[in-house]
Amino acid sequence: MGIKLSGLIYTLILFPLFGAVVIFLMPKKRFELFQPLAIFLSIIPFSVCLYLFSNENSKGSYQQFDSINWISSYGIKISLGFSGMSHLLLSLTSILVLLSFLSVTENYSKSKGFIGSILVLHFAVNGVFLSGDLLSLFIFFEAILIPMYFLMGIWGGDNRRYATIKFIIYTVFGSIFIFIGTVYTGVISYSQTGTLALDYVTLSNLNFTSQQSKALFLLFTFGFLVKVPLFPLHTWLPDAHVEAPTAGSILLAGVLLKVGAFGILRVSIPFFTEGFLEYRDIIAILSVIGIIYGAVVAIAQIDIKKLIAYSSISHMGFVMLGISSGNLLSLEGAIIQMVNHGLTSGALFMLVGFVYERRHTRRISDFGGLKITMPKYAAIFLFTSFASIGLPGLNGFVGEFMILMGSFGTYKLLSAISAFGVVLAAIYMLWAYQRMFTGEINNEENENLHDLDTRELVSVIPLLVLMLFIGVYPSFIESYVLNDAQIITNVVELFSGGLN
Repeated sequence: MGIKLSGLIYTLILFPLFGAVVIFLMPKKRFELFQPLAIFLSIIPFSVCLYLFSNENSKGSYQQFDSINWISSYGIKISLGFSGMSHLLLSLTSILVLLSFLSVTENYSKSKGFIGSILVLHFAVNGVFLSGDLLSLFIFFEAILIPMYFLMGIWGGDNRRYATIKFIIYTVFGSIFIFIGTVYTGVISYSQTGTLALDYVTLSNLNFTSQQSKALFLLFTFGFLVKVPLFPLHTWLPDAHVEAPTAGSILLAGVLLKVGAFGILRVSIPFFTEGFLEYRDIIAILSVIGIIYGAVVAIAQIDIKKLIAYSSISHMGFVMLGISSGNLLSLEGAIIQMVNHGLTSGALFMLVGFVYERRHTRRISDFGGLKITMPKYAAIFLFTSFASIGLPGLNGFVGEFMILMGSFGTYKLLSAISAFGVVLAAIYMLWAYQRMFTGEINNEENENLHDLDTRELVSVIPLLVLMLFIGVYPSFIESYVLNDAQIITNVVELFSGGLN
């Protein structure tokens, strides 16, 4: 990949960590500098991601660009790799982190622990998307827990302890299976190569038996599915979203849910394809259950933040259905929908945070007629709701349409059922909008609310622009996922032909 490009990619990992160290070492009395410095530190990785859009290598399939010896006598290395899918998810992370800092309110902006934790989270997530071996993937995967523990446990809501412990228990439980799978893979690698090499290049040359492939697929995929989360492993998500601070919810929905799906696309399917072919029907069924379940439960919510949390379960069900189908169109749609959901859910949680700072309530019944006092807010919320629903011309439509079209050839009945989830999405989003924004003001506390200020508009408008851009010009983002999706499709077809 060239020295210059490798250096830029290292910046994506190391600069957020460097920024976190700088913030943590600053004296507390200089609190007025925390937020401006964090914004500046976040602009650097974001600028690198923008620059990479001008490089053709950013559209390519996975390629390892560096490897660092760790335990040389056993051939254990820390490897880093990059692909078009990595680039999109890195770009999504960078813009959401930057906009989260822009949207942070005064109370949080004065806490160097809060600001520094987000930068550490940025470092860990970027590490996952750039990992080139199973060991570094596991290390970065676990590193995500540390900043999220503090963000939720210290700066979360009234029930933050319960939500934080539940989040940690679920995630660590899933990680145990990933660790066992990593060790098992190392044993197989040692028996075939004489080393414990776990980098993706080596793994692609290993010969797994049918039993090994199935066992390893189950181990890795179960751990990743907890993070997605797939029904019925989803119960930690609503509590985590409700109790997390706004910035935590933005990054949790916008980025962290994508880590699990990324692991399945990067590791589970390419290396343990026979296991994928054996169990993908189960994942597809659970995905469709999650689509309908998440949407139905969202309709019944009285807390707007919890409604968006359950909608995330439904939307990630579409992603997993596309992945389970395993063909080019559905895989492209799944990756694109990962990005789309990051943009729309991030914007929705940000908007909920704006109104919560004004009213200190998230109960839908406490609002009504907000369009009268907050017309800009009402218009932006409606636009984002349409994107989440999947209105043609906006980003949500592109991903869901590709997933449904691609999945229909593999799972006709399941695809038909999942399409009903689009209808349910319109019901829960538009009904919530009607109760919060239309009609007369029925609560005197809403009469004096001020509309979005310049800082808030600057924080959310870039996401709206991206929603419209992807919806109108989807071929741009599609060009960055084509090669990754094509390689996975080729592997699946190769094994399907061999088994038949």
